[in-house]
Amino acid sequence: MTSPIKLKDLAASLGLSISTVARALADSPRIGKGTIERVKVEARRQGYVVDLAARTMRQGTSSLIGFIAPDLQNDFYATAARAVSVWCQERGLQLVVSVTNDDAATELQHVRNLYSSRVKGIVLIPSVEISTETRKLLASVPHVQLVRQCDKLASDWFGIADEEAMHLGVAHLASLGHRRIAYIGSAVTISTGAKRLDGFRRALREVGLDADDAVTESGGCDAEFGHAAMARILALKRRPTGVVTAGARICTGAYSSAREQGVAVPGELSFVGFSDAPALRWWGDGLTTIALPVEDIATAAMDCLLRRAEQRDGAAKRPMHVMHRPVLIVRGSTAAPPRGRPGSSQRQRARRPVAA
Repeated sequence: MTSPIKLKDLAASLGLSISTVARALADSPRIGKGTIERVKVEARRQGYVVDLAARTMRQGTSSLIGFIAPDLQNDFYATAARAVSVWCQERGLQLVVSVTNDDAATELQHVRNLYSSRVKGIVLIPSVEISTETRKLLASVPHVQLVRQCDKLASDWFGIADEEAMHLGVAHLASLGHRRIAYIGSAVTISTGAKRLDGFRRALREVGLDADDAVTESGGCDAEFGHAAMARILALKRRPTGVVTAGARICTGAYSSAREQGVAVPGELSFVGFSDAPALRWWGDGLTTIALPVEDIATAAMDCLLRRAEQRDGAAKRPMHVMHRPVLIVRGSTAAPPRGRPGSSQRQRARRPVAA
């Protein structure tokens, strides 16, 4: 097996000092552009690869960015990961993606590994029960929270206006004449779950409906929970005529459950989805949904993270809390409620343009 080319070998072949070659490969402003180009051309020709471990030892941090999420089946998280990946690639940084499955022990393991690798910064979607040890490690690593917010972490947070998101869905259904509207969302132990449920109830009161009598299902974040919750709602004797979902995977499961039971959407049930995955545009006449500016949120979070990483000298900072506004996209899954008893086959399916 051929031994890898070392920095000293590259320097000797160029007739330059090791320090000059190292600075040229790092694009140091102390080295002329001509020399930098000459060094890089020769490095490519010889197949030289920068020793990142050695560079990390010299600089104190690596070029790694960590992205820790509960799962990547959630369209929001997957889209955010892609946006962060593009951001890192444009800046010559390496992205490491880790999945916790909302397990605090797994989350701690990932944070430990990134900490040991002297990671430049971490984008974190916190688990439901983040551990004390994880919080201590994160206190010494530049990081930002994405979507979910853990109050025990004194760090920057970038997410959506959760209560406003629910208001968009409820107000839309109420404007069509719906008076019994259901809600399916994640557990209230998660910041987003609590805020969205509060927003749903507040929105009902604002449009003159009884929030205390509303049908609400709060629990898991996955499609399985959404599927089971919709089945329970459809089994009610006094069935709602509209439903607002508050999670990307919850939306998928809930919609599948309704269609499996032969429920006409929107003839019998108007359905408001969450996020705007491409599939939502193709189901039936398309799903009316609460769309989120995922790329904007991820990019803003990364810009902030880089600034924090460059301020690792202990300078005082005040955490930023930045909310991005969702929009309602109206498609074919919502209409006026059926006349007469629930389950009537009468439909009003007029298509409406996109509305903010």
